[in-house]
Amino acid sequence: MSDIENKNVKGRDWTFIVYPESAPKAWREILDDTHLRWVESPLHDRDVNPDGEIKKAHWHILLSYDGPVNLVAVKKLTDKLNAPNPQKISSSKGLVRYMAHLDNPEKFQYSVADIKGHNGADIAAYFELTATNKLAIMKEIVRYIYENGVDNYSDFLMFCIENRDDWFDVAINSNTIAINKMIDAVWQKNKK
Repeated sequence: MSDIENKNVKGRDWTFIVYPESAPKAWREILDDTHLRWVESPLHDRDVNPDGEIKKAHWHILLSYDGPVNLVAVKKLTDKLNAPNPQKISSSKGLVRYMAHLDNPEKFQYSVADIKGHNGADIAAYFELTATNKLAIMKEIVRYIYENGVDNYSDFLMFCIENRDDWFDVAINSNTIAINKMIDAVWQKNKK
């Protein structure tokens, strides 16, 4: 049974699509006026059907409620936008990643920078590194410091700022002491 057939389905996070040609001009203001957190994808105007035909341009929307709401309540809002039937989602993080097709390399890659948060939706929170990601990045950092003889923390941080935002995040928020110790060890080794 689909969500639209089961009007009693409830959820906090919902998605739907907005088409430029059918949405009211002030569709964003309609959503803003709800005071709900919501996320807007870049305009998907380069998506392709399996037959190679370009899909109709559209935006993916994530709508987040503070508590569970049923489909009927969400549909009242999406009807104002002339949007197709909303769907409850299990992973808001997965949906926001999908907005740029990050995990779908076969699809056109949209810029994460073009994903917009509204009414307090924090886009960066959807891209926070997992413990596994942080460990892998830390291994890259240690290898880089060792192989390149990095012996100054400020030089390393400037490299991160200019080249690797993910390394910078790990360097200042997760493993500052370990990275400092590694740089000190390289400095001491080079001093001898």
